[in-house]
Amino acid sequence: MYLRTLLDRNPLLLETALELHQSGRIPPNTWVVDLDTIAHNARALAAEADRLGLTTYVMTKQHGRNPHITLTALANGLDKTVAVDMQCALLLRRYGVPVGHMGHLNQVPRRLIADAVAMRPDVITVYSLERARWIDEAARDQGVTQDLLIRVHAEGDLFFDGQEGGFAEPDVPAVAREIAALEHVRLVGTTAFPCVVYNVDPAVAPTLTPNAETVARCAANLREIGLDVRQVNMPGNTSALTMPLLAEHGATHVEPGHGLLGTTPNHAFVDGLPEVPAYAYVSEISHHVGDRAYAFGGGLFRDIFRPGERSEALVGSSFAEARDNPVGYEADIPQIIDYHAVLSEGARCRVGDTALFGFRTQMQMTRSYIAPVSGLSRGEPHLHMLFDHANTAMDERFEPIDPATVRADVDRLLAASGVDAPPADASLRH
Repeated sequence: MYLRTLLDRNPLLLETALELHQSGRIPPNTWVVDLDTIAHNARALAAEADRLGLTTYVMTKQHGRNPHITLTALANGLDKTVAVDMQCALLLRRYGVPVGHMGHLNQVPRRLIADAVAMRPDVITVYSLERARWIDEAARDQGVTQDLLIRVHAEGDLFFDGQEGGFAEPDVPAVAREIAALEHVRLVGTTAFPCVVYNVDPAVAPTLTPNAETVARCAANLREIGLDVRQVNMPGNTSALTMPLLAEHGATHVEPGHGLLGTTPNHAFVDGLPEVPAYAYVSEISHHVGDRAYAFGGGLFRDIFRPGERSEALVGSSFAEARDNPVGYEADIPQIIDYHAVLSEGARCRVGDTALFGFRTQMQMTRSYIAPVSGLSRGEPHLHMLFDHANTAMDERFEPIDPATVRADVDRLLAASGVDAPPADASLRH
């Protein structure tokens, strides 16, 4: 879906990705991420957030919680991170990355609540009073007061299947009173997901979901009963395009994810958006069956947003060759496990050729490698290190690299770029 946009707006990323693969420096099934573009996108998001008075929590799951990507975003103006689950939080802690928001979309498991509180997040979202009481106990044991958000919903709100949860709007005053009776937690706001939806038709602007109105109403109800509401958190599909809409409807905090990566649906269909697509998927032709070619998979996502549109890959052993050789990618083939990407014009693909893809992903849900690269904007690409699917940095022999070494590499990169790295969390090993 983003391949043509990458060719138009970030062709050097595609060229570098192919060269890294052909030189053997990265394996197939790798996301190559352009850190210079991440910095550009972060600055664009931060400028719009500052203009509107919004606080940004970076959603890190889309880029696999990678420390180079995350810390580059924070160093270029975004505020903190959101951990979509406790696994996210622990992987961010590994590299000393500050977490602002936990507990949404996944609650913090009971036996990990003490670890969550010890990371000193700005807020933890709760779906139940039991969770609030357990957080209160952990905060008491650590001698702190932990701020909470409540997830809220009302009749007609939108939930993705399997992501339901939270407090019904009529119950919010009673819930607030129950939490107020606890001594080591403090209710400071409301949240829900998703608060924005994109339309496939590029002529139709993104719109708010009913959830956003519910979040705003419940925050107003909390203020009416005397609470100091510090967060009206409206996550989902956040970019410079949608921030004004969110701010207009009362948001104080937003959570850019694909906005940082330049891969919201609008970035595929709308020209001139400030964020630029920042990653490409790299594979290799494995074999042929009949008139099809098969490339290694592991990170494939459905690429069909509008029926009838052709999905493509660029295939070749040089960028000049691949750029002029777009082949059909059969992205709608159902597979239990994405072992291979199936390409329809196999005669134009040689075994060993690089296959370049541009499609929207959630890197934490893949078994792919991540390769952060800096210096593309100067024509001096530098591959920092390769990370596996579990966010573990690896050396040339695919052996683990110590997290402190990784963090030192990030700090050097940011210092050379003239920006300050966020202070490393004390839990980072040295």
